[in-house]
Amino acid sequence: MQLCQSEWTVLQSLWERQPQTLMQLVEDLKLRAGWSASTSKTMAARMSEKGLLRYEGKPRRYYPNVTREEAGLEETEQLLSRAFGGLDELYAILDKAAGRGE
Repeated sequence: MQLCQSEWTVLQSLWERQPQTLMQLVEDLKLRAGWSASTSKTMAARMSEKGLLRYEGKPRRYYPNVTREEAGLEETEQLLSRAFGGLDELYAILDKAAGRGE
């Protein structure tokens, strides 16, 4: 799961307060990111299709389908993979820097 900045924004809103109706989410994203109602609705629909959000009931109440911890761990692993080739490579670099990996 690779999240774009817009997806992070929506998830941040829902991690802070859940559930939210679509109108509550629209209002929060307007304040948080300056988004129009149509942008917020489109993001909620796309993220639901991707499995990042779920909704229940009428009116729809939206929930995040991924925890902050899961998203943060995935982002961290992707960053380490891009920057160092993964954790093993990072450990090797740190060991070498500390004078242990010779």
